[in-house]
Amino acid sequence: MKKPVLITADRDVAAPLFELIGDNLHLPLEHYEYFIEPGSDSALSEALDQITFIIYGNLRNARYFLEWVESQGKLGSVQKKINLVHDRAAASFLEKESIPAILPRENARPIDILEFLLRISKEGSTLYPTKDNRTEEMPGLLQELEMPVSEYTVCREVTVSGELLAEYRKKISEKQFDSILIHNRSSLTRMKTAFPDLNLSEFKLIAGSQGVAEKLAEDGLEPVVRAHGTWHSIAMAIQEIR
Repeated sequence: MKKPVLITADRDVAAPLFELIGDNLHLPLEHYEYFIEPGSDSALSEALDQITFIIYGNLRNARYFLEWVESQGKLGSVQKKINLVHDRAAASFLEKESIPAILPRENARPIDILEFLLRISKEGSTLYPTKDNRTEEMPGLLQELEMPVSEYTVCREVTVSGELLAEYRKKISEKQFDSILIHNRSSLTRMKTAFPDLNLSEFKLIAGSQGVAEKLAEDGLEPVVRAHGTWHSIAMAIQEIR
C-alpha cells in the first residue's frame, strides 16, 4: 500500500494540486486571515470603479477579495469586470458567486494570462488582490509592459497555534508517510522550524522547483524528483514516484 505524501501548503493556494492528487497527509503550515490595510477601503473602492480587469492568482486571493467585496456591497461592480483566473478552483469559486470567470487555459501560468490580455486589449487597468508582504509574478509582468496594475492586500499570514502544532507533531512522530513535498523555498524553512526533530534525509523529497532543489542542496539533501514551479508539474512529480 502506498504511503501518503506530507504536504504543508495552504489548501486554497494549492487547490490545483489537491484536485489532482487528493489530500495525502496535509498539515498546512501556511495559515491566512482576512486583512485590509487600514484606511485602504476607499482607495480600493475607487480602484474597483476604474479598472477593467481583475486577476486572481489563486483561490485564496479570490476568497478574501470576495469577502471585502461583499462587505462593501460591490458584487454588482465586480460582476461587470473581466475576471481572469489561473486555475479551475478559483473559477468555480467565482462562478458560485455569479461572477463570470475566464480561464485562458488549464493550469494557466502568468505568461498565459498576459498573452490573453494582449490578445483582447492593452487598454484598461488591472486590479490584483494579494497577501501582505508578497511579491507575485503577474503584477511584475504587467508593469514590465507598462500596463497599469494596482495591487491590494486582502489577507495576511498568521502563526499556526501551539495546540494545532502539537497535533501536527504527533502525526509527524507516527511517520505514516514516506515522501515530503517541499513546494517552495520558504516551505522548507517553515518545516524545519515547525518540526525540528524531523530528519528529512529519511524521506523521499519532492522539490517544487529548481530553486527548491538548490535550497535543499545547501542542506546536503537531494530530491528524488523536481517539478517546474507549477502545481500541475508538482502533481506530475508526485505521481512519478508513486
